[in-house]
Amino acid sequence: MSVCKKHYLEGNFLRRVNLILLAIAVVFFVWILNEVGWDKLGQHLRQVGWYWPVLLLPYGLVTLLEAVSWKYIIINLPPQTSLFRLFWLRLGGEALNQLTPTASLGGEPFKAARLQADGLSLDQATASVVIHKGILVLSLVLYIILGLALAPLYLPAARAYLAALSLGALGLAVAGGIFVLVQRQGSFCSNALRFLDRRGWCPRFLKDKEGFFADLDDSLSSFYREYPGRAALSFSLFFLSWLLHAVEVYLMFWLMGHPISWGLALCLDSLAMLFTAMGFFIPAAAGVQEGGNLLLSLGFNLGLTLGATFSILRRLREAFWLSLGLLVVWREK
Repeated sequence: MSVCKKHYLEGNFLRRVNLILLAIAVVFFVWILNEVGWDKLGQHLRQVGWYWPVLLLPYGLVTLLEAVSWKYIIINLPPQTSLFRLFWLRLGGEALNQLTPTASLGGEPFKAARLQADGLSLDQATASVVIHKGILVLSLVLYIILGLALAPLYLPAARAYLAALSLGALGLAVAGGIFVLVQRQGSFCSNALRFLDRRGWCPRFLKDKEGFFADLDDSLSSFYREYPGRAALSFSLFFLSWLLHAVEVYLMFWLMGHPISWGLALCLDSLAMLFTAMGFFIPAAAGVQEGGNLLLSLGFNLGLTLGATFSILRRLREAFWLSLGLLVVWREK
């Protein structure tokens, strides 16, 4: 069997596994909703009523902050690539990340390709999305750690559960730290190619691009070496965008007629993000995100009904912005 055919079959198998997991997750969520009761859910949703567009605003600000964060990573930003354009490219890329069975990576080539079309070299465009992905993970880890630090104030009886969540956060921190460290050392792509080549897993089209990957390694390492201030600013802006997610949670519970404190909103959202990160291999983390929301809602004594309604509202918000993102992808192509 040729190497190309082998990789094609492996990719096909992983996509099928992802789709099967997605189907299981959807069935699980529908079952939970039936258990909660559609009447109870409808009551909370009607409480939100015509104020639901308010819930769209925080994520719009989140994407704007992430676009500004991305802008500081792109050293030679083409004149035609405005902040407004970065906003829409990020929205389109994240829609592909969430909706395709590619472990949250399907939108990164789209972002890099559109930046290249604007006039940025491919190695710099690719480096910007790789660096931004690393900053995303590290800022998320800090956000989760903040939630874990505050959680005992709101969940004093569940220290064992918090210990398990802390292990998950530690694993995410180690993975993110290694990802950024190998970028900074300037051998990320070269070592990956050598690793694949030694095992006979490196397809020919990747071998033919060794020069490009060497340039990409140089772009990655030089950014961290020459622009630490930009990296720190990009990280700070991304962390601020995570805090806006907590504002969204606060608004959701307030509109449902069950206001919660800012601290509880931050704890609930940051720990829910940990569950979502664990389900990165399933499109939109379907089922994993809902399961995390329900478990945390029960843990924080909010109840199953409020937890399920919160999940539905968050999915409705996601559906709106993902639809806009897909429109961006369609327009760009």
